[in-house]
Amino acid sequence: RKKKRKKKKKSSSSKKDGEGENVAKTKYALTLSDSVFFPEGGGQPADKGFITIGNDNDTKLQVSDAQNVNNICVLSCEAPSGVSHDKIQDVLTTASADEDDVTAVKQEIDWDRRFDLMTQHSGQHLVSAVAVNEFNLLTHSFHLQQKGLLSYIDFTIDADVSMEINYENMKTVEKMCNEKILQNLSMKPTWLDPDDPEYQRRVRSRLLPEGLTGKIRLVEIDGGKLDCNTCCGTHVPSLGSLQMLKFFKMERVKSTTMRVYFATGKRLLKVMETMYDRQATFTNMLSCNEEEHVDRLTQMLNDKKAKERETKMLQEELCECRTREIVEECSKYNNIAVVNLGGLADMNFMGILSTKVLEEIGTTEDNNGILLLFVAAGDDTEEGSFLLSGDPDLVDKVGKQTAELLGGRGGGRKGRFQGKGTKLKSALPDAKQLLMNVKLA
Repeated sequence: RKKKRKKKKKSSSSKKDGEGENVAKTKYALTLSDSVFFPEGGGQPADKGFITIGNDNDTKLQVSDAQNVNNICVLSCEAPSGVSHDKIQDVLTTASADEDDVTAVKQEIDWDRRFDLMTQHSGQHLVSAVAVNEFNLLTHSFHLQQKGLLSYIDFTIDADVSMEINYENMKTVEKMCNEKILQNLSMKPTWLDPDDPEYQRRVRSRLLPEGLTGKIRLVEIDGGKLDCNTCCGTHVPSLGSLQMLKFFKMERVKSTTMRVYFATGKRLLKVMETMYDRQATFTNMLSCNEEEHVDRLTQMLNDKKAKERETKMLQEELCECRTREIVEECSKYNNIAVVNLGGLADMNFMGILSTKVLEEIGTTEDNNGILLLFVAAGDDTEEGSFLLSGDPDLVDKVGKQTAELLGGRGGGRKGRFQGKGTKLKSALPDAKQLLMNVKLA
């Protein structure tokens, strides 16, 4: 437990409804005379955790964010459920009432999260250093993903160099990074003034915030022999804490930018565990050994494509047969046809069939006077899709009424109105009568 002085307190209040509705909790912005929480910066996300003010655990606030505001670490906090805003407000008011008064504050960071981000950030420094030292690949930017995802580094590359060459270079970088991890090289912070000639000689990065003066925090690997780079973030004391580093995907996101996804430390173990579990699932699903996964999936995809071609040919043959039947029905009912195609028909099939029928009986380019209603409802259900097509003016006029009769809704334009309904079979006679009335009007 450390003694901390409360210097500043802000709150923006909103109340949680007594019925348990999703209403935002009261949030507090706090500052302390000193803080163990790392504020977001240098590419590293902020720490999270808890703060307990005084000896009352009811005042244990959850820290959800930490930001550097004018060189002051501002902590965004929320009160625990069931603790009133008034009680928290009283504690904070008392704690900050006297500048000379010191209030006991217990700070607890989420160490697992902090250490995970430390290892990813340290891994990024290592990869960037080896890449630039060996292949002059400069780091353009990086992103430390959270929640167990892969982090990535964007490297500036030559637009004329193939990805195959870059891929081989990065394989070498990965191998060398793991050798450095095995050597357990030290990783320590130091400080130098940018105007110091030593700074210009040793430091890898050169970009600094405008107006920044004085000594700059640097992070060295192996006493600066491998790398020396500006950074305000948290890092491991030595590379052995990374355990291992692995690249997972490399892609060209721009002509001169290559993105490399990576993981290290416990996150890498978690990623590999997830991949193994997924592989084991595939093994059971495909009923084959792991080495046969690619061949089995290739065979399944080829079979799928062959069946799709066969299905397309059968649909075309079925369309020819149904077209003749529908054309005959149209000749009996003044160019009106209402057809239930069954539950196996989809919107694509209905569209193809509609086009063929309209081509067969259309007397003008705008299908003047033609109305076709197709529904797809199976034997045991009234629900499904429908398509109304034909004369654009008539379709626009009767489309919404047809949808309502079929117990659904839809939309469309240019002679097509489609949607879903819940009374596709029982309402067909009424729908047919509606279409006939529109033609007579």
